[in-house]
Amino acid sequence: MDNRLNDRLNRELVVLADGEPVTGFQHARLTGREELSLVPSPFFLRIRNLEESDYLLLFRAGDVTVIHGGSVLAAGPVTDCFRRSDREGTLTTVCLSPGLPLWEAPVSLSVEAGVSVSETVRRLLEASGTGIRLLGWTGKDPALSRGQAFFGRAAECVETALSAASARACLTASGLCVVPEEGLPVTFHLTAEDLVRAPAFASGRTMVLAARMAGWSVGKALEVEYGGLRTEGLITGRSVDADTRDGPWRTELLAEISPQRTA
Repeated sequence: MDNRLNDRLNRELVVLADGEPVTGFQHARLTGREELSLVPSPFFLRIRNLEESDYLLLFRAGDVTVIHGGSVLAAGPVTDCFRRSDREGTLTTVCLSPGLPLWEAPVSLSVEAGVSVSETVRRLLEASGTGIRLLGWTGKDPALSRGQAFFGRAAECVETALSAASARACLTASGLCVVPEEGLPVTFHLTAEDLVRAPAFASGRTMVLAARMAGWSVGKALEVEYGGLRTEGLITGRSVDADTRDGPWRTELLAEISPQRTA
């Protein structure tokens, strides 16, 4: 990123512990990445010289949310919270893993023949006991021609069920979002104002976008207009490295380009 642009950035991070603001700090850094998958993707929040009362807020919290400019950058259950001392004082580290509850939840479920994939997923989520719900359904929804038996991690069982509809899924703060094989309507429209530099293209049909810090969501469709390029795709990966001082401040998106939608 251009350092001149870096100097003009608003680097504020708002941290909420179970909805309560954590304010006793001046320097924090959020790092992490997620993919279009139900495999847990941890985010790490590191805070320097946190006041004792705010450390206890984080240590006791069930969920932590990190916000920038009104957009949620990371949110989820706290899987670990600890601090250590060094020459600069103390460093508190909080690990958030949004997908961990569904990954760790065991299920044992039999589904009779003729049940649709969407209903199978709903039953698996209910059996997981996590409270995670299915956020609607689009695309094909075939009925299972044979009875199915599911046993093991709830997340893996859900992905197995979805494979019958050639669909993928990811978790959001609201629930399970399903991405059908035929794609989704465009949610995000990115122009040169949203990008730090020109899009790059990796192997196959993968586009790499260095974007402004915002609440981009894996599993959402996007449209990119940059120079003479216009293309649509699906966000399959997102990484964040946000330092409130002079360290890195960047977010990168991986997008799977839609066939025949590039001009």
